[in-house]
Amino acid sequence: MIMENQSKSVFSSAMSYGLYLGLALILTQVIFYVTGNPFSKVASYIVYALLFGGIGWGMYLFREKNGTDGMPYGRALGLGTAQSFFASILFGFFIFILYKFIDTGLIDKLYIYTEQTYLEHGMSEDQVETIMQMAKKMMTPAIMGVSQVFTLTLFGFIFSLILGIFFKRNPEEPFGEVVDEEEQN
Repeated sequence: MIMENQSKSVFSSAMSYGLYLGLALILTQVIFYVTGNPFSKVASYIVYALLFGGIGWGMYLFREKNGTDGMPYGRALGLGTAQSFFASILFGFFIFILYKFIDTGLIDKLYIYTEQTYLEHGMSEDQVETIMQMAKKMMTPAIMGVSQVFTLTLFGFIFSLILGIFFKRNPEEPFGEVVDEEEQN
């Protein structure tokens, strides 16, 4: 019963923290889109910084809320990964809506930006043409949205591996559950 309550608590906390994190990621993308820089490298750095900071903040709040129950490393890892998953679902859905309905020409701008980037890095025009033909098949709003879910969840897992080390806390009474069960008998 206790483990069931803790898993529900982790799941519900991850959903709510993920909601806030997802909204922050969307707000960042909207700001860069409105300012005319939707493909800015700075935007991607900010997204990863928000992901890292949001997971850390969620772990901190969860740990403080649970107090004496502590937060083992596995729970911290699960919380951070689930939080990034829920945030990435919101962000991926927003990316799909942005490219599919809000600005249908944005995907063409992305092709041009990607092509220019490859050329600036010294690739030949033939190589770039070959890459772009393959990329056009893969760069659809749906695939871009789904790839955001996978990418941000993977990075969230990696960040959670790191942050879990710093936010883990052992329970104050490690045998409290065993004593409670014996007292009930």
